[in-house]
Amino acid sequence: MSALAANPSAARLIVRGQDTLAIGLRVAGWSATTLMATLGVVTLFFFVLGSFSIDGTMLQLNNLASRYVAADGARQAQFQTILFSTLGIAFALIGVFRRSSLRAAFRLTGDDA
Repeated sequence: MSALAANPSAARLIVRGQDTLAIGLRVAGWSATTLMATLGVVTLFFFVLGSFSIDGTMLQLNNLASRYVAADGARQAQFQTILFSTLGIAFALIGVFRRSSLRAAFRLTGDDA
């Protein structure tokens, strides 16, 4: 007889720990996928600004980078605020569209569920 079979509370504790780790991995995967989709939206935005060409996209990015470097600290901080706010809103919107997969991450599929 194994030690876990003799102590059911220890077995339940191990199963709960495994369930917690599994849910954590699923949520981390969901977050990573949503973040990558958000960055893809930003990439698509610059691709549209560049008239759907790599040359135009690189020119737009060069223009943005040169203006950012030339700006003073207050303007750079303002740009960062706008950028991170926009990324946060995009992440939230994409998360809303992916909410069913987030709910599925919390469902246990084992026999103990």
